[in-house]
Formats: sequence, structure tokens, C-alpha cells
Amino acid sequence: MKKNILLAALFVVVGLQCNVCEAQFRQDRSDVEYMFKAEIGYMPFVMNFGKEGASGYYIDNLQHAIGANIINGVNIKQDFFLGLGLGYNFVALPSEMKNFDFAAGSHCPMAFVDFDYRPLDVEWSPMVGAKAGASYLMSDGPYGNTLTPYFELSTGLNWFFRYEYRNMERNYLSVYLEVALAYTQQTCFLPVRLGIRL
Repeated sequence: MKKNILLAALFVVVGLQCNVCEAQFRQDRSDVEYMFKAEIGYMPFVMNFGKEGASGYYIDNLQHAIGANIINGVNIKQDFFLGLGLGYNFVALPSEMKNFDFAAGSHCPMAFVDFDYRPLDVEWSPMVGAKAGASYLMSDGPYGNTLTPYFELSTGLNWFFRYEYRNMERNYLSVYLEVALAYTQQTCFLPVRLGIRL
């Protein structure tokens, strides 16, 4: 009987201690935390506004891009992200893309400011985002050999695969799929990306 009472008392004390620690953890955690994002994607060509012989990049055939981005930034109250990113894109004609002819394509770095927002605290949350920076995308053409502005607006779906721990961790892990409309060098692309937030 005494042994059972001692065990029950021990469980109560441990439980209270865990609740105190959890409450302290929640009180001490910051609203602003470091976060890393990595993305891979495909950017099909949409349209080009350039004119042959004029300033800007002119495309006389469809070109596409595959790329990867790494982004370091801060997560603000779990819903907002703001960071700085570096990207790499391989741009080529469809036939070159199919055969991975890297010698014939163009290798284009880029740097940008990245923003995204998840408005709902649910496991599958919609998200919106934007990127703004500078890119050498499409830089292999006769009028596109300089660093030019890059703009992008995106929307997607974010899945928190550790959603059950959201009360213990503000910076919990998630993956996302996004579709965007990008503009650079008088050219529009439609990036489709898969990303992870760590």
C-alpha cells in the first residue's frame, strides 16, 4: 500500500515538473527564430516581350529552366518567413533539357530576398510568397548578358509533418509545393518547386 502511494506521488511530482518545464519553455522561446529553406524546381517558359535588335532579351524558340535555391532567414511567429537566398538555374531548349546537354545550355546564378506567409495554423496550410533580386537567367543571349532584376509571386500548400508538436516547437518542420509567376529579362516563367523548411 505504501509502495503504491509512493509511486502515485512520484508520478504526480514528475507530471507537475514536466508541466512547469513546458510552461517555462513556452515562455522563453523567441518569436523570431532562424530557419533554412531548400528548393528544387522546374521553370517552363511562358512568353517573351523582347524585340529582336532592341534592348532586352529576345527568344526565337522556347527555353526552359531547372534550378535549386538555398535560403537562410528568420521565421516570425511561425507564420512569416523573411530570408536571403542564392539560386542556380540551367536554361536550355527543350531538346537540350531532355538530353541534359549542359554544354549547350546556360548556367545562371541568382540572388534574392525571399518572403512567405502561411495564414492558417493547420497541418495543411495554404501559403503565399514572393522573391525579388537579381539574376543572370537567360544571360546567354545577344541582349541578355548583364545582371538584371528578377521578380516572382507564388502560391502553394505547406504541410507540417510534425504538426502534433506545434505547441512544443515553434520552428517545426514542413515541406511545401509552390507555383509561381516569374519575370526577368523581358521573359516570363512559371516555376513549380518542391521545398523543405528546417
